[in-house]
Amino acid sequence: MQDVLNHEGVDWVALIGPDALPIDFAPNSCEIESAVAMWFDLDFLVDDTPARMMIRTSEALMLSHRVDENRLILIQTQLSVNIGALRNELENAARRIIDLA
Repeated sequence: MQDVLNHEGVDWVALIGPDALPIDFAPNSCEIESAVAMWFDLDFLVDDTPARMMIRTSEALMLSHRVDENRLILIQTQLSVNIGALRNELENAARRIIDLA
């Protein structure tokens, strides 16, 4: 996850488990529980399980990439981030996490 965090413009990154709680996140000083809870509520609003989602506000972007049925990577970034490059980084990170299981 550190390589995702080191990507330019990324504020924080979290690996989220099936119980809507962070398995791991960085940096550890961030309080991400409310963002994770909100994300899971959004996830349940759609009919199927989305592989990727993005929300843009006036101040930040939040992106997710599903690792498997039970886990996803969630990040918050600055608006200036290259979304395409970051999506590739998230996909690579998800593959590495699956390989570790």
